[in-house]
Amino acid sequence: MKYTNTKQLGFTLLEVLMVVAMLAIVGGAIITNYSGLDDKASAGTAAHSVPGITNAITVFEATEGVLPNNLESLIAATPVNPTFEDSIPDNSAEDATGGVLAAHLPHSLEDKVTVVEIDPEPLLDAGITMIRYMDIKGNTTAADTELDIKGADGNAADVGSIALIDIPGHAFEVPVSGEGNRGRGYHVELAAGTLVPMAVWNPGDNGYNNVVVGGVKTSQLVALGIGDASTLVGGGTFASLGDAPYHGGVAKNQFNHYIALFDVSVEPAKFVSVVCPNGHFTDSEYSESRGQEGGHDHDH
Repeated sequence: MKYTNTKQLGFTLLEVLMVVAMLAIVGGAIITNYSGLDDKASAGTAAHSVPGITNAITVFEATEGVLPNNLESLIAATPVNPTFEDSIPDNSAEDATGGVLAAHLPHSLEDKVTVVEIDPEPLLDAGITMIRYMDIKGNTTAADTELDIKGADGNAADVGSIALIDIPGHAFEVPVSGEGNRGRGYHVELAAGTLVPMAVWNPGDNGYNNVVVGGVKTSQLVALGIGDASTLVGGGTFASLGDAPYHGGVAKNQFNHYIALFDVSVEPAKFVSVVCPNGHFTDSEYSESRGQEGGHDHDH
């Protein structure tokens, strides 16, 4: 007698997409940096990682019903009434004021974003309720500065020059305890109607820069870094990354996380695209805009 096994043996579309996303990121990460080929290696990594992270965000939104949360603002600002939360550990603040771009951003990215005070309601509607900032006291080249926020043990934290930061990708994380030169970050819980500083993508002539990254020319696109504190990194029930991908094509003391662009001119906010820390959309797109046959320019 023959029996029919009705158990589903295939994969769902979301599972397939997530596997593709992870393979793309891993595939890019294993490209080796041989002597004299650093730029080509970092270009290959970007070409793989950008679509991989894009897919990861898309799958996260589909499975979780919200966009990834606790992203990096790219901004240093004064924390208003900072509080150390021992259970996380992390620092929270009621607001962030006097925002300026983080001093360790690659110069090419600095040219593509501007600090603007905006109402975060579209982000809240999309599930982004928390943004990470850098304590502005740590956004300095001074050799030794005590922050307003606390270290991971809840005690005072001192940091060194931002130009000599040990791990640039940790700049928006909780500071190490005592003296160190890594984290100097805190989070702010967003509230509708309360303006907060955001890094807004410069639309360019007639909105050209918006169109290049997949938006419309009239969009207001907010740039948010994808760090280890993001819910995209280990925070989802299915669609999450193990670690925050980083790009090797920047100086060792510069911000190296990939950046997601969100359209806040619509409600809820809409995910548009991912750019590398230099502000480039893809390797081929950037090369074409420079009239090159290939490669990924990482001049600083």
